[in-house]
Amino acid sequence: MKLHRNSLLTAAAIVLVLYLVSLVIGLPGWSAVVLTVVLLVLLAVVWKQPDEPRPVVTKPAPPSVVLPDPDPVFSGPPSRTVSDVRLPSASPDFQFSFSAVVQWSTVLSGSRHADLGAVAVDALLERARSLTARQQVMEESLNQHRLAALLGEPALDEKGLVRSWATDVRLRLPDADQKHLLQLAALHRREQTTLLERRMEQDKRAYLKDDVFATPGSAAVWWLVNHPGDVETALGLLDTLAELSAAANDLPIRRTSAEEIERQRPTRAELAFSTAVEDLTDLDDSESPEPEQNGAKSPTDESHQRPVPRHAPYREQFYSE
Repeated sequence: MKLHRNSLLTAAAIVLVLYLVSLVIGLPGWSAVVLTVVLLVLLAVVWKQPDEPRPVVTKPAPPSVVLPDPDPVFSGPPSRTVSDVRLPSASPDFQFSFSAVVQWSTVLSGSRHADLGAVAVDALLERARSLTARQQVMEESLNQHRLAALLGEPALDEKGLVRSWATDVRLRLPDADQKHLLQLAALHRREQTTLLERRMEQDKRAYLKDDVFATPGSAAVWWLVNHPGDVETALGLLDTLAELSAAANDLPIRRTSAEEIERQRPTRAELAFSTAVEDLTDLDDSESPEPEQNGAKSPTDESHQRPVPRHAPYREQFYSE
């Protein structure tokens, strides 16, 4: 049973009024108490009220929170960082720059070495040195991946004190060596281009000398192949092609003048006429009078002394043939 606030105040007021009335009337104290209790009981019965039903609110169950397992707390292996350590390459003129994080673990507990980290670093650098000495400088990226794969495997040092491996491996060429390597590559490509051009030129020269201009005939055929149907021009170039063939084979060039080409051999009638003219000239010379003593010359003497062309060489050549 639950009494409201107003009911309590009313009951208290009634008790106070009854107590004052009993004092005023002069009733004994116990009667006032009994009367007060009876009135309070009656009041409680009269003012009794059932509790109002309240809707039951069902609170959703809080979602179950799955807490992740805490990461195991452990201390990693000891490590030491090395950077910009020069290592040899397959080319004696270039060196790699090596950087890595060296980690190690002791093999035997209670080792008495003062610096096991130095032992691990030395053992790993020796492994890296033996690997980079066989690597080409042109394969920088490939060398780094290969080196990281091989050095990531733990390995014992020579004395068996520690087992070391490497992480974050970096292998590169210094900037100066990289620039020098690019210059060498450019020069090598230029050299190869020059050699190929020279070889092509030599092949072309050999083709022209040993095949095209081997003889004047082969030169004429070569010209006709490159200028099909132009026969008249080829005939006009025969002398030029012959000279080129002779020059290509280091032979003396035979030049024929235009006068010798145009000059023809004299016929038999021309040879007979020239012979008759010579005979008459000889006869006139034998019958002519002696010149005057005073040394004067007649006009006929000058005409007799005029040179007459002789064709004896042509006649001899004609008859010899």
